[in-house]
Amino acid sequence: MRAFKKAVIGLAGAAALTMGMVGTASAGSYNGVCESSGGGEACLYYQYDYSGWVYDTLYSKTSYTGTYYGTETPINDTVGAVWNRDPDTSLKLYTGANYTGSLLVVGGGGKYNTLGTGFANAFSSHCFTSNAGCP
Repeated sequence: MRAFKKAVIGLAGAAALTMGMVGTASAGSYNGVCESSGGGEACLYYQYDYSGWVYDTLYSKTSYTGTYYGTETPINDTVGAVWNRDPDTSLKLYTGANYTGSLLVVGGGGKYNTLGTGFANAFSSHCFTSNAGCP
């Protein structure tokens, strides 16, 4: 019986360790962290000065149908600041869905902590210029 208890305790410890390792190994798109690895993310912030909630993605988006990470706050028409973490590719942000409307281009690695008139709380889509579908 004593050997059985040791085996069960050992398996429980191994399971806990494995679960802990899985929980901490998430890096990449839409994890609430603005990262430059994997090509670099488009990071959209709810408030100016790169504060508040963040939506981070490695992908072009034809329309902002999602929410800021960990919230139920929609991204569409609520972006206050932008950071392009891709050092080699420009990011084009559009005020309309499907890459339409007014355009703001953020160069590789560039950022805007205050978007100003015409762009604050106005974006609805974006694309990386490396994407073949980006106009």
